Amino acid sequence: MAAHFFRAGDERLSHAGGWDLVFGDRFGRGVLNLDGPRHRDYRKALLPLLTRRAASGYEPVAREVLDRALTGVAADAPVDLHALVKPIVFEVSATLFAGITGEAAMELLGAYTALQDPGDALGTADGRRVARQVVGARRRLRAALGEAVAAMTDVDGPVRRLRELPDPPGDEEIAQNLAILILAGFETTSYVTARMLWLLARHPGHQDALRADGSAFAAVFAETTRLHPPLAWLPRTAATDLSIADTAIPAGSGVYFDIAATHRDPEVFEAPDEFRPERHAAPPQGKFAQVPFSAGRRVCAGIHVGTMEAETITTGILRRFRLTAPPGAHIGDVSANGSTVTPAAPLLARCHPLP
Repeated sequence: MAAHFFRAGDERLSHAGGWDLVFGDRFGRGVLNLDGPRHRDYRKALLPLLTRRAASGYEPVAREVLDRALTGVAADAPVDLHALVKPIVFEVSATLFAGITGEAAMELLGAYTALQDPGDALGTADGRRVARQVVGARRRLRAALGEAVAAMTDVDGPVRRLRELPDPPGDEEIAQNLAILILAGFETTSYVTARMLWLLARHPGHQDALRADGSAFAAVFAETTRLHPPLAWLPRTAATDLSIADTAIPAGSGVYFDIAATHRDPEVFEAPDEFRPERHAAPPQGKFAQVPFSAGRRVCAGIHVGTMEAETITTGILRRFRLTAPPGAHIGDVSANGSTVTPAAPLLARCHPLP
């Protein structure tokens, strides 16, 4: 079933139909939620900006934003790790993809937050107020990214790369691509990074190992994304009548891959609910046993940038602080859109300055 899901072309399982249900009406259409030649053209144009080599060149930006943010962390006091990391990752993404920094980036984050989870449903007594907030946030988002498109004309970035296509998109469509790039670049990475720091705070032995040997990061990152994938489900829409493993799927049906359950399959992972980075000394059984950033031809194009940010932030914090968090009840996740996730409660830890 997994092979059918990840190898199916857009003409069978539509990414646009799936992801539009998650955020297309609020953030627009970009490389993630497009199908066919348009998607392939945009992805090919943007990939040189997202390679492992390109990501290493972005590391100074991540360090600068992190250093600035950590000056506000109170020693030995409880801190919500997700609330700490989210604006850091957002500013890095906004800087890299749209040239938006500082206070302007935080204003844009406010618009994204309002659009990601408006709060009360439109059918409630406060629905009219919520609708006004959503419309206002979308207007601010479009205005800020429209200005970014105009300002980045001569910068080697997404704007110029998309304009150099033989059939280039217009400025409004480029702005929508920026919106999707920033959204995909910060939401998943901030969640994974916060979860990783929280797990390390609860498992000090692994924290010490990572502090002593940076090469341990890969296993810690892999185990974090196994236990806490940033996407609970991957959404698709059947573009035509399908039959997969003798299951009939009518055209127009939603088709979803359950990442969270797959990553905790006891037939593949021993003690699947336990945090064991050492299990990643060997690859998991099965090509699709662990797919936190999708797989196949539509695997996340920004995986190298996201990994760089997670490593820079995690190791940067561990160089400054010892993290502690008391053992307690498991903190699960909630999802406002059925795919991306956020912690159901604050991921609290204490940051103790290292000598």
